[in-house]
Amino acid sequence: MIYLWRRDMTITKIRFCNALFLCLLIAFSGHIYAYNTVTVSVYDSLDLHPLSDAVVRVMPLHGDDATASVTDVTNKKGQLTVNYTGPTVIHITHLGYQPVYDTIYDGRNRNYYIRSSTSNLDDVVVTGQYTAGSAKTSVYDVKVYTEKEFRLKGATNLKEALQGSLNVDMTQDAVFGSGISLQGISGQGVKIMVDGVPVVGRINGNLDVSQINLSNIERVEIIKGPMSAIYGSDAMGGVINLISRTNQKEKYVVNLRSYYESVGQYNIELNGGINVGKSQFYVAGGRNFFGGYSAVDTARHKDWLPKEQYFANAKYMYTSGRYRVGARLSFFRELMLNRGNLEPNATYAYDAHSLIYRPQATVFGTIPIKGFSELNLMLSYTGFVRFYNYYKKDLVTLEENLLKNQQQDTSIYHDIVARATYTLTTYNKKVSFQFGADISQEYTSQTLLTGGKHQMGDYAAFGSVRWRPLIGLDIQPAVRFGYNTKFQSPLIPSLNVKYDFAKYFNIRAAYGMGYRAPSLYELYFNFHDSNHNLNGDSTLKAEKGHSVNLSFTYQQLYKGGHKFRLTPTGFFNTISNKIDFVLIDATLYPLTYQYGNINDYMNAGAECTAEYAWQRLSVTASFDYIWYHAAVKQPVQSQVSFSSPDVALQARYKVPKAEITVSVNYKYTGSKLNYSLTNSTETGTRSPFHSLDVSLSRDFWKERIQVTCGGKNLLNVTNVGNNGAIAFGHGSSGGNTLVNWGRTFFISLNLHFAK
Repeated sequence: MIYLWRRDMTITKIRFCNALFLCLLIAFSGHIYAYNTVTVSVYDSLDLHPLSDAVVRVMPLHGDDATASVTDVTNKKGQLTVNYTGPTVIHITHLGYQPVYDTIYDGRNRNYYIRSSTSNLDDVVVTGQYTAGSAKTSVYDVKVYTEKEFRLKGATNLKEALQGSLNVDMTQDAVFGSGISLQGISGQGVKIMVDGVPVVGRINGNLDVSQINLSNIERVEIIKGPMSAIYGSDAMGGVINLISRTNQKEKYVVNLRSYYESVGQYNIELNGGINVGKSQFYVAGGRNFFGGYSAVDTARHKDWLPKEQYFANAKYMYTSGRYRVGARLSFFRELMLNRGNLEPNATYAYDAHSLIYRPQATVFGTIPIKGFSELNLMLSYTGFVRFYNYYKKDLVTLEENLLKNQQQDTSIYHDIVARATYTLTTYNKKVSFQFGADISQEYTSQTLLTGGKHQMGDYAAFGSVRWRPLIGLDIQPAVRFGYNTKFQSPLIPSLNVKYDFAKYFNIRAAYGMGYRAPSLYELYFNFHDSNHNLNGDSTLKAEKGHSVNLSFTYQQLYKGGHKFRLTPTGFFNTISNKIDFVLIDATLYPLTYQYGNINDYMNAGAECTAEYAWQRLSVTASFDYIWYHAAVKQPVQSQVSFSSPDVALQARYKVPKAEITVSVNYKYTGSKLNYSLTNSTETGTRSPFHSLDVSLSRDFWKERIQVTCGGKNLLNVTNVGNNGAIAFGHGSSGGNTLVNWGRTFFISLNLHFAK
């Protein structure tokens, strides 16, 4: 009995000691957790910049006490110190980013790299960047136009997509097509690319942007100002980069698009994509037809020439983590007819046919090295073939015969481009480096070039460093070393600075040197017939320029979801040895024109854009004022100065219940300077004009059907007058300049299927 009693007492003591030890352990552990902290750091997964104002909610893993949760935001370094008393769940959210959940069991500091949400993908840019990243964090002021905006405008090519945009001016020529200018710099001063590959085949110095189709293009990125340090020649005024579709999430997607416009335009396109494992494949093809247009249609000849386009493209990508390889193929064909008027008392007319082919093939790859460093490689071939032939057409038998006494034109371009960039990011992410090499070899064979066949090579190495000495401050100098087989390439520097000096403010400042070597067309052009006497100049000097850009951004998100953004911008550009046509001999007919380094050119401008968005409404109002000045050296010394304002207004509203999106685009284009160089400098202006487009868009059947309809050029502006001189070769006729065809109405239908 005594033994049993002692045994029970021992067991009781043991249980008591165990209970006491457990209580002390819990109390002690609670004391330990009460003083445990962990630092949470939140970064953008693309460009690794810290995300301030990320909302972090801390919740106990066990327990239903909602009051135990704590919510706070990260500081300018993207960091927040979290206190916890046990296993804890944290929830991280940020406007425009995907939410993140995690559980904390120990005191290790956490770094979270969060990805942009689908609603913010349009803000991701690649042009001029080290890696894909948000436009708001780029040191460059990048303007992005999205696929949705193209659809709401009824745009099928680059001309229609950018028409009506502020500081983007369009020119139209009946034969040479649509040209484009940025910040008052046009022609070969603007580099146009598709996925970073330059588009070749300029006629009279311009790329016809109406030939650049938007099939399988998800966005267009524009950087204004010299980008020669990164992209070399032809980038003095800026770059326009069309980005093809990538990162399809669905297993397969099929789109059938049709478009009709009352002016006589009929377009049809079929595109689709397949996503199988780590491989993605995209394909597209279609036909565009335009029957031609004249304000007064009384003859065979049209002010806007009829044309038929066929296009096809395909893209393949294999992605594994940060490793990516792929290839892209595209083909474009255009036939344009320049029908002549009926000869008096005759049954025949003289016509010209322009047949163009644009093939392109590109292979590319991204190879991760270590950490966030990577190697990007690209090799591309781009071709351009143009046959411009003159015919005599019998309007009774419809027989066509090639004119033997007329100089026919066959132009062939081959351009091979290779580009490699290596991006190195240091461990603390304060310093990043990028080194690269560019090779561009151009071959051409043209009937209208002296000597027939020519080639030009451009080889360059470039480097830049992005330094972040302070939170919010980015400094990025760059330099380019080049060698051109025909011209001595200068050292091309640039400097870009971005500073987020307050929570809602940032400022960007940029300096860049521009450089453009004369094209083979300008060097060796030789066209002589009964109406033309046009010559190149093999002694031309390269254009050189300097540019300064300054922009300020205020961006605020108010309670209730009101968003406001204000962006004033200023710029100054100067170009020496600018190349243009000059009249050499006016004593004989036809007049003799020749390319020459005729002037020093400069312009300066100010631009201000205000954007407001709230729920279903978004409004953008923009204004700019540009001053131009040209100091002409030949044929006689003179000076030309002029200034011009532009205004643009865009509004979009989604009507409740009806779910119809109403879009309004208005632009006032001010007077533009014309000058003609003869025995003296003759100046004139192109008259100002207004443009207005309105469209309605609605989705049906869970967004499988998208219908857009509307009116373009509702103010019915076709030609605008020229006061004084008319610049040579800019599509002017009878004292007027073509700017648009008449008032038209369109409807677009998109059938979308995905799984």
